[in-house]
Amino acid sequence: MEKQRQLYDIDTVAVWTPNDNADTLSEEDNQVSGPVNPRLDALDRDTRRRARWKHWFLRRVAANISPLFLTTSIPSGIASSLTPLKSPWQISQSPDSQFLAVNHEDKIEFRTFYSSYQIVHAVWGANKKVDLYPKWRKIAWSLDSKLVARSFSDGTVEIIDVKGKLIGSILPKDQQENSLVEDENSTSGQLFVEPLSYLGFVDIRKTKTDHGLRLEFNGHEYAYELVTITYDGILRSYIFNTPETLSDMTDSFGASEDLPMSEKLQHRRSLLAAHSLLSQKQTAWPREGFSDPGFFCLYHKFSFRPWFRTVACASVDGGTGVLCVGGTPLQSKVSTDNADEHPGVEFWATESSSPYYRRYKAGGQLEDSDLQSRTTPSFASQPSGLAAVKPTLQNLFERNTVLSRQATHTVVIHEKYGALSLDCLGSLTWWTLSKEQGGVAKMTWDSEHLNYYARSKEHSSLSFQSFQDLVKEYQANGTSSLLIGVSNGKCISMRFWSRDAILLGYESGAMIVLQIPELINILGQEPKVFASCLEFTNSGFSAHDEQVFVMEEITRMIRARVVGERWIMMTDQEDKALGEPTEQEIAQMMGNERLLFKWIAQLSKYFESDDPSKRQQKLILVPKRTLTLYRMLRVPPEEFLYRKLEAREYASALTIATTYELDTDVIYQYQWKELTKANMEVASTLLGKITNKQWVLSSCLDNAMEDQESIRMLLEYGLQLTETLMDDIIERCELGTEIKIDWIRAAASGEPMGLKTGQALLAAQLTEKEALWCKYRWYFLKYLNRLSTFAELTAAEIGYRTREEANASKLRKVSQVNDPLDPLGVLHDDSAEQRGRQLPLLTGSYITFKDTDLSGLARVYAEARFIEGIRILFTRHNRETWPWRLAILGRIPETCPTELYRDLLPKVDSKSRTEKAWAPDHAWRDLDWVEVPEFRTLVFGSADHEMDAYLTQQALILEERKAAHGGDEAASLDMVAINKETQEILPSPTPFPASGETLSYWYIDRALEIDRNTAQILEERRLIQSGLENYIPQLEAISEDVEILCKLIYGFKPDSRSAEARAKWADTIVDLSLERFSALNPMEVVQLCLGMSDESTIVQDIRRLVLPYLTVVIPRRWQRHDPVHTPGEGLPQGQDPRNPMSYLYAYLLSQSPDHLSWVGAVVQASKPVYEVEERIISDDMELSWLTMSCMYGCRTVVDWKVMSDMIVCLPMFEQTEEVDETVDKVRRAELRKDIFVSSGSDHSTSSATTHDRPRIPQQLDPLNMYPAFVKYAPTQGLMQHALDTLEKQLTAAETLARYDLPVLLSWFLENSDSETSQLQMVIKMARLASGGPERMGERFESEDEWMLLLEDLIRLRGGEKGGGVFGLVSEQDIYKEYLAGVLSCGKFGLAKAILFPPGLLPPIRLATAEKLVIDCSNEMYNNATSGNRHQGLMKMAYDCLKVLPETTNIRREMDLIEATNFMTSTYNLTAPSTNTTILPFQIRTTENRLTLVRRLIMTQENAYREHADMLELAIKVTGIGQKKSLRQQVEIQVVSMLIEAALKERNHVFALNQSERLMELLKLSGAVDLNPDGSPRVRKVAKSGSFYSGDGNSQEDSSSLSPPRSASPAQLSRPTSRAGASPGLSMALQASPAPSLSDPDAKLPWEIFVRVGSESEGREYFKRLTVAGYALSCCPAEKLESVLELWRSLEMDSILAPVAPTDPHRGIVGFMSNMLERTASASSGLSASGLGYGSGYNPSNAIVSGSGAVSGHGAAGSAPTSYTRQDTARREQSTNVQEGGRKRDKLKSLVSSIWSTQ
Repeated sequence: MEKQRQLYDIDTVAVWTPNDNADTLSEEDNQVSGPVNPRLDALDRDTRRRARWKHWFLRRVAANISPLFLTTSIPSGIASSLTPLKSPWQISQSPDSQFLAVNHEDKIEFRTFYSSYQIVHAVWGANKKVDLYPKWRKIAWSLDSKLVARSFSDGTVEIIDVKGKLIGSILPKDQQENSLVEDENSTSGQLFVEPLSYLGFVDIRKTKTDHGLRLEFNGHEYAYELVTITYDGILRSYIFNTPETLSDMTDSFGASEDLPMSEKLQHRRSLLAAHSLLSQKQTAWPREGFSDPGFFCLYHKFSFRPWFRTVACASVDGGTGVLCVGGTPLQSKVSTDNADEHPGVEFWATESSSPYYRRYKAGGQLEDSDLQSRTTPSFASQPSGLAAVKPTLQNLFERNTVLSRQATHTVVIHEKYGALSLDCLGSLTWWTLSKEQGGVAKMTWDSEHLNYYARSKEHSSLSFQSFQDLVKEYQANGTSSLLIGVSNGKCISMRFWSRDAILLGYESGAMIVLQIPELINILGQEPKVFASCLEFTNSGFSAHDEQVFVMEEITRMIRARVVGERWIMMTDQEDKALGEPTEQEIAQMMGNERLLFKWIAQLSKYFESDDPSKRQQKLILVPKRTLTLYRMLRVPPEEFLYRKLEAREYASALTIATTYELDTDVIYQYQWKELTKANMEVASTLLGKITNKQWVLSSCLDNAMEDQESIRMLLEYGLQLTETLMDDIIERCELGTEIKIDWIRAAASGEPMGLKTGQALLAAQLTEKEALWCKYRWYFLKYLNRLSTFAELTAAEIGYRTREEANASKLRKVSQVNDPLDPLGVLHDDSAEQRGRQLPLLTGSYITFKDTDLSGLARVYAEARFIEGIRILFTRHNRETWPWRLAILGRIPETCPTELYRDLLPKVDSKSRTEKAWAPDHAWRDLDWVEVPEFRTLVFGSADHEMDAYLTQQALILEERKAAHGGDEAASLDMVAINKETQEILPSPTPFPASGETLSYWYIDRALEIDRNTAQILEERRLIQSGLENYIPQLEAISEDVEILCKLIYGFKPDSRSAEARAKWADTIVDLSLERFSALNPMEVVQLCLGMSDESTIVQDIRRLVLPYLTVVIPRRWQRHDPVHTPGEGLPQGQDPRNPMSYLYAYLLSQSPDHLSWVGAVVQASKPVYEVEERIISDDMELSWLTMSCMYGCRTVVDWKVMSDMIVCLPMFEQTEEVDETVDKVRRAELRKDIFVSSGSDHSTSSATTHDRPRIPQQLDPLNMYPAFVKYAPTQGLMQHALDTLEKQLTAAETLARYDLPVLLSWFLENSDSETSQLQMVIKMARLASGGPERMGERFESEDEWMLLLEDLIRLRGGEKGGGVFGLVSEQDIYKEYLAGVLSCGKFGLAKAILFPPGLLPPIRLATAEKLVIDCSNEMYNNATSGNRHQGLMKMAYDCLKVLPETTNIRREMDLIEATNFMTSTYNLTAPSTNTTILPFQIRTTENRLTLVRRLIMTQENAYREHADMLELAIKVTGIGQKKSLRQQVEIQVVSMLIEAALKERNHVFALNQSERLMELLKLSGAVDLNPDGSPRVRKVAKSGSFYSGDGNSQEDSSSLSPPRSASPAQLSRPTSRAGASPGLSMALQASPAPSLSDPDAKLPWEIFVRVGSESEGREYFKRLTVAGYALSCCPAEKLESVLELWRSLEMDSILAPVAPTDPHRGIVGFMSNMLERTASASSGLSASGLGYGSGYNPSNAIVSGSGAVSGHGAAGSAPTSYTRQDTARREQSTNVQEGGRKRDKLKSLVSSIWSTQ
């Protein structure tokens, strides 16, 4: 019987705590946008606040008293009985069990099977609509598990898909009205409820179509039929489609299908899409009176009122089509089938046509449809008026208890098992369903029997009657509460569990599964208890009968504190602290209706009060609900056993295992795994009961306990189980006693077994179990050792941490006291919280330690400076850690003091010269028989399988690093980096004993790492000293380097150094490292040691650092043949590589150019007067060579005092040989060649321009000078001569420096044979050192100083004989340069005194003196800023010229100065394009100075009137002097300028007069040809070249009179040869003037004449014609025609000029007399003499060709003719007479025409 019981388990799916006390309306939803009246806004907020509280009160009332009077379709008595049987939340599982729908009070959510219903798949209706009466709601799944329909208490039905999308809503109205568009959140209108008693999908009327099962109605197909039944017995069937089903139907129609149907479906789908796009309101359908064909319509309507007073439940069997309806039966007015009353359950057969439902009678026959139609009331004849109100009032106030006792409130149908019905009395009936008979009662149980089946375990043996007596006795005590297992209350819910089992729920919350026909609870001997089991569900299909969902609801009252307009709910802890609420307090909320209303009224008054004083803080009770969803699963015994084990119910698990004959080992194993501590007794009790000893060994080996004693006990327990293993192996393999004895001996001594016994042991064949158990034993021994080590390491690490923390605390306290930035200790918090935050131990837990790589752990210890841990591992596990000793020691931080791990450092035996082993090596125990190498080879396949595994892992890592670098080909190029990365991860072991080279390299690398990462040179020295003490070879070189570094770093005293030296020392220390220092050659070491030295410290630095290094270390290394320090390594070329002191000399030579004082300090410390040991440089010759090289190589000119002191310190050598000057000159040349870079010039010739020779830095490199001086002065005699020369040159350098002409000492060496360089230096001394003209000689205050300068120059030359540093300069050159300096400073009196000494000859020639004076004057003139010759430099320039008697050249310079004074002081001439007065330098640099005269005449008003001054200015400024020809040219140009200026000022009279003067000048200069009578010769021109155009009205072309711009200076005064100049032109005209006499802006004379003739006003026609004649005489040939036209126009103007008034008494005679006079005048003007051309004028002789060439006597380049000058004159005269006659004839005809008009 026990085995028949069902095993089950319960899981919690979800827990909810709904906030029932939150405001349903939020403040944000009622905000009004835009400006509002503040008073109205406050009023509106108060109104909304009161509305929220009233809404909450209404919800509380509806939750407690709604069954009493708020339903119109249910009698109040039945409502009161049904309300406690309903849950506010509903759950329903989909038919395919893939979804679970949970209907909350405000939403519905869907959970999926794949997440075990833990995850919410979709949600609909969140915060959309809150139902005040959630217990009266229903939910139902469609049979395809795609849709869910849920109904509300007001009758509204929503259809939602599993995606949380609303398909449509059926509203509880008969027509679609405006009221349907109300706010869904509003519940104020929900007063009377009309809930549904049944809601479900059916498909029994569907037929198979091309689109699947569809229901056809009125020509449309529908996928779903939804049936609703109200409590008043009205059934309504709705058929509808979803967008998905419409789409499927439309897509399935092809080309061969019915076109009208396809178009209809397409129309429906497009209409549906339009509906979804337009508004959601189109998916809200009224309950009746609305139809949307093809999408939604009311299918049919039916009434159960003839049979039921109230329909409380219903269900449809999909297989048989039977509709089972339950409720309150109706007392029949007409008796049917001899029955006085209808039963509480009726069955109907569903049909596809009207009347759609036919009732099964008691015998199973179907009721006649006609009789049923007569019995069924007509919907069209419904009562109205008072008749309609009567049933409503009856339902509201009827409290007939008989009705509730007869009511059936739940009907459940299973597709295979039948139907179950449950009435309000608690009776359960099982029905069998069939299409033929409807429903037949199979079995019925009353409430007493159902309560008996749910009895507890202690009453399981009682009979039914005995149990009933027990129940009555319990109820007789006056106790009304329920007792689980005794008085469970009525059965209120049920479901099928299986074919022969029913799931029952009771009022007490008890739940059982009743097995039929045994009538036992197969869930166990005790009922499963929930707080409530009103709502549970399963799928109803046999495939998923193993799970049932139960919704449990717990409601308890909790206090809330009212604050202002809301309350704050207390937490559970705060509420429990105040104690449980009293019954009266609870009754105010849940129990008594009168008290509830009273409480609501008081609380409402409290919140509506506006007086803050009356609204004190108070406490109220509010309900707090918790809803839990459970899933109860049927499980097999094995799974149930494991569930019990996971729940740690070991007794129950043992019972299950015993009952179902399961393996009990798993129970003990579970118990064992849960233990955290164990002792031998517990281990023997649990592990001894386990039959699988291999699992026991594994558990003992891999236990997870943290207690060390428990771990040790388990390891020893497991080891004990393997004690007999050796004897078993020997016995089974028949190895014999000899092998056993040798085996035990090898284990005890640690030595290998004998060869014979070892081979015999290796030949043994172990079974798989024996090999496995041997491995277990080996690991037990290993883990026991590890456990002991773990305990020791843990204790040592804790002590280490304690000491470190104490030291850190001391440091924090010291830093807190001494920290000026943190006097309050804020940054050094040493609080308990800070101390409590400790890092985990490096050793970790034993679970990780037992299998960890000890060498890796030792490396971790090393990195953490836990040296004691390394010692423990070396001591206890030397075999596992010693091969990695170097890698472990290398991981110790470089900052760790060497003293802490000195004993761990590798050592070499002084005698055997091999590495020493670690001592002490004390393992925890001797070897066990399983640890003998031969047996380990037999068991593990290797004598050291752990080492093999390590090397294999290292090889894998190497391959991984190769792959990371790009594979084998790429990795081959970078194997160094790959091996380094591999060694960082898993270092290779070092064999023991290691070679001396390996240990040496390790010490050196360690020292370099310390230096590289910490720069602790003292720790490096301690490490190297330890290595030397441990007899490590090859550490001498690095030891020497470390010692020098220590002296260099720690011997440096910054306080005694300069700021520059301290800064340089800091930079050097930052970049300095031991590795870098070891790689330095001796030269670099010397530079480093003296890099921070200065003048005051270099001597001590050399004595302290350099001398020991050069005199001790370097010779030793040369003896050891050190590859880095070979002789001469790093030494500059030319130095002695065999002398270690050469490195010091090279350094001093390199520093001497800029730091000669450092060398001076060394030289002073090397005086010959000191003892040899006290001298830095003990060799006198080397000291002299060094001194000369440094002095000549010095690049500064301020160290004369240092040089003087250095010369004093040099030794005196004996002059053993005479020095020949010629030979010495050759030697000096060779010296210069060795020192200076040759530029291809000869240094011995004085004419060589050595100052132009390019120089490069090597010229002053003392490193090159040192070997040159060694070669130049190899003996003491030559050395003394060189030193004497050096002293003489040093004296000269000091003299030059006194005159601010400092030069390098090497200058004398370089220019000792260069006359040019010496002369340049004399010039600098005489002029630059004296200050120059711009400084006005202000350097010397008296003439005595000037005389002293002359004496110094003579002395530097060496007197009259020479031989000094300026010995190649002549005495006259010195005087010349000296006088130039004197003159430049304005010392004219001194200069005159020196030039003309009394009674002596002048020191220089007068021509030279003249040049000096003129050059000096020019320099002053050019530097003058004003042209006034009476002040400043201009006056000095004029006075300088007076030093010597006046000469032509001196006069020319004076004229220029006077002209400059005239232009700048008298007329204030400005510079071109500026407004500033022109400078003298600008006047001198003007190429054509006549342009200055022109600009003055043209810009200065009336300047042209001073023609004499302008002419004189032009002559002086041009410097032509008294040369007549040049003066005529200048005068011609000046007169031209005057005429232009007069024309500019419109002074035509002056212009005409000056034109005559210009013509006279041209005649005098021969610029024009003359007739015999002295008049200008006029050339002939052809008539074809007319000046005017055809009509005679064209104006003169201005371009014809413009001068050519490219004319040469000769063209300024005369025409070119191509202009037809006669052969009689004078030579003066043909000669070209000097360039300075040409004016590029001046016009040619003929152009001047043209302008005067054309621009002069008035009636002076004779003079204007005369000037035009001048133009004809000197214009170019191509301009003759245009000038002639001008002359003709003037002639015509003179003829047509108005006649002067005549005396009227004279009459015609007088008029003719005037005309004749004018004609005579014109005739006389036409003659050559009248025009000023003379009698030889004959225009016909000159003919102009088309090309502009001129032929005639004046044509250039024409052939000579036979005509004489006299013939030409006669011909011209006759032509003129003829022309005059013709003109007179014209004049007469003109007079006649005038007379005739009068």
